[in-house]
Amino acid sequence: MAASVITAFIAMVAVGGMISVTSARSSLDEVTEVMDELRYAADLLRQDLASVHRDRQEMLFEGAVEDSAAMVLPRLRFRAIGTTKARSSQPESDVYEVEYLFVTGQDGKNRLCRRVCPIVGIEDQDDQTAGGILTKLSEHIAFFGIRYFGGTDWSSVWSVDQQLLPTLIEVSLASCVVDKNGKEKIYSKQVIVTFSRLGDQADQLEEEDQTLLEEIEFTDPQAGVEP
Repeated sequence: MAASVITAFIAMVAVGGMISVTSARSSLDEVTEVMDELRYAADLLRQDLASVHRDRQEMLFEGAVEDSAAMVLPRLRFRAIGTTKARSSQPESDVYEVEYLFVTGQDGKNRLCRRVCPIVGIEDQDDQTAGGILTKLSEHIAFFGIRYFGGTDWSSVWSVDQQLLPTLIEVSLASCVVDKNGKEKIYSKQVIVTFSRLGDQADQLEEEDQTLLEEIEFTDPQAGVEP
């Protein structure tokens, strides 16, 4: 009987230990998945913003905010240079319209998504680039905050009518994980990208070159040549 009691006690301890290890492993896997999603979304955002297409004729860079019943949903839209085709079987240029936004699923949850639409050069109206390929980036990212710095102050929106890139953009991503004890843990990732004024400097240099060109007096190539 004593041996049976000891054996049962050891079995209970072993089962309890296995349950604890399994629970800890499950929590670790969930945290790892959340951090991987945050890292992936942040790296993709940084890469897209670093490849912003600078078009002097028509600059497309817009930061908007949409109000929903539960929260404020930011939306970031711009044109970028891409090396990976959005449609493998279709002809495309290297310019794409990229958008980051929350999309509400059938279950009512908002999920961070990335929309990529190729610009093939025949779009006459804005609604012609409203399609594209929509990809879900995360199941867990619940906060997507964006701030724009124009040189003097910060703003949560950036109008496309400005035809100008912000000096600095700050993107914050956050996920909330509830552990087995009901406590909430917040994991976050931040992306900061600066945009130099290369376009303005190029315009200034071009104007200076044009002024210098107008001041130069060219000699007639036929001057001094005997007929």
